[in-house]
Amino acid sequence: ELCIRMIYVEMLGHDAAFGHINAINLSCVKNLIEKRVGYLACCLTLHKDHQLMLLLISTIQKDLQSDNFLEVSMALTVVCRLISAETIPVIMPLVLKLLDHSNPNVRKKAIGAMNRFWELDKGAVESSLQLCKKMIYDKDPSVMGASLIIMENLVAEEPSQHKDLTKTLVSILKQVTEHCLSRDYDYHRIPAPWIQLKLLRILGSLGEGDKDASEQIYPVLKEVMKRADIGINVGYAIVYECVRTAISIYPNRLLLQEAASSISRFLTSDNHNLKYLGINALAGIVQIDAKHAVKHQLTVIDCLEDPDDTLRIKTLDLLYSMTNPQNVRVIMQKLMTFLKATADPFLRKQLVSKITQIAEKFAPDNAWYINTMNTVFELGGDLVRPEMAHNLINLVASEDVDANDPDNIRVLAVDTYVALLSKPNISTVLLKIIAWVLGEYGSLSKQHDAESIVLSLCDSMEQLPTGSDSQLWLLNATLKLCTHSLAGQAPEEVVRLVKKYQYSANVALQQKAHEFLQVLQNVQTAHAVLPINKFGAEEKVDSDLSFLNGYVSEALANGAPAYKPRDLSKPSATSGGAMGGGGHGMERKKKPTLQFQAYPKRDVPSYDSPSTPAEDPIAAAAAAAAAGASGAAAASLAYPNMG
Repeated sequence: ELCIRMIYVEMLGHDAAFGHINAINLSCVKNLIEKRVGYLACCLTLHKDHQLMLLLISTIQKDLQSDNFLEVSMALTVVCRLISAETIPVIMPLVLKLLDHSNPNVRKKAIGAMNRFWELDKGAVESSLQLCKKMIYDKDPSVMGASLIIMENLVAEEPSQHKDLTKTLVSILKQVTEHCLSRDYDYHRIPAPWIQLKLLRILGSLGEGDKDASEQIYPVLKEVMKRADIGINVGYAIVYECVRTAISIYPNRLLLQEAASSISRFLTSDNHNLKYLGINALAGIVQIDAKHAVKHQLTVIDCLEDPDDTLRIKTLDLLYSMTNPQNVRVIMQKLMTFLKATADPFLRKQLVSKITQIAEKFAPDNAWYINTMNTVFELGGDLVRPEMAHNLINLVASEDVDANDPDNIRVLAVDTYVALLSKPNISTVLLKIIAWVLGEYGSLSKQHDAESIVLSLCDSMEQLPTGSDSQLWLLNATLKLCTHSLAGQAPEEVVRLVKKYQYSANVALQQKAHEFLQVLQNVQTAHAVLPINKFGAEEKVDSDLSFLNGYVSEALANGAPAYKPRDLSKPSATSGGAMGGGGHGMERKKKPTLQFQAYPKRDVPSYDSPSTPAEDPIAAAAAAAAAGASGAAAASLAYPNMG
């Protein structure tokens, strides 16, 4: 009773270390009830690295060799809980003997203890793995089911070392599904569902990338999937595991088709968990063959409207995987509708990323791509990566565009962007794209003349906060249009706005405004410094400045002195005169300022202070009084006005 109270004290969060030794002592008694309480207290209050565990090892060894299967069972329970890697060599030989025990409960716990040893130290159990593998042939289903735990771990670690078990496990799974086990293992009319789940996971690992092993698994997998689909939760679990196994093993077209049909009930269910499993399973099937998801397309799209955030994110990933050139328009329309409705910032970011990737990958034509990207920029422009804007500009400026086609992508882009300028709250990225496109190709517009486009750009500039980067882009576009489309003649509204920007607090905007008015004074120069249709073209740099040769020759003919290049690696001959003023053109040698040698040692005078005998206090007092008097006299001479 006191040990049980100690357990309760520990459960409340208090330290009851004073009672741990009593729990160990109680586990040594002969009475089974008291021993059970002692082991229970040890399992709940101690850990495998506790300092008192050494006192418990001998008791465990003794109980593992007991003739009473109840004591052996208690000891095996403690072994699974409290044994550490250092104590495995002491306990494991006794546990191996118990694998042949007559009681199935002991054998089941012994194989569980071996699994725990393998988790703690794989090398210590490696020599005994064959004994563990033989346990799957045990006549008791509970022992066989317990052995599947360690077999699942072994197969997941090294599948190639256990290929010989494929046939055996397929046979066991077939017997289980045919109700060869006792009815005691049935759960809601499903025979031994947890054993089926373990067997399916093991077979999925064994058949991965192995055609021969997978061919042995196909028939039983179809049978299990068919028998489990009876409309209850445990049946759904087995069907889902069958689908995962069909995805992981070597692909089979008919099996994947049946798997896709089986999960249709998941997608149409009102249960969010089943919908999530259906979306997850269908995503795995799409990775192998996307055509199996075509008939579920509308059902998957409807999952975007589910209130469960986790399900919506998973559905978004699936839609991205199942998109193709045939269904891109339908899926994109649904994604855009969902982007307008959702306010979750994380989900909006995911949506924008997926939409831009789909648009780039499966765009049916350029016009559709531009309209789609414009919509994305309008709905979530700040979430679009800068690379997407650059890709859009590259598409518009591509050399593949037929300039003679009156309805080419550039004309479409210009007319679209002029209409967008009138909308409020345009994102920064989209506004920069609009400015660049209108500056380069604004003259191609059929619906708007150059002057109206320039005035629209000015209206947009005035609506922006002063000094923003977007104003610089719009001002540059206005300058290009005035140069190439208006023959250097800027409207009065533009000139007034530019003169206003000449006094802006933003230095870059102020400089651009001054350049604007200066460049327009010479149209030829403006065409040279602001070329159009030159995006991406390589500029040849004249490192010799040969374009100045005519100017230099004319200056030399007029008597200008010839240029004499200087060797910058040598110091200037006039630097000394400039520095000191008295060098007559000669370089003055500078005295080094850094001292690299030790400084000379200086003689410090020593002062001997008069010694005062410590043993004569009267003499010391007289000396102090004399010193004070002489100091006062000296002070009166130095400062006669004092005192």
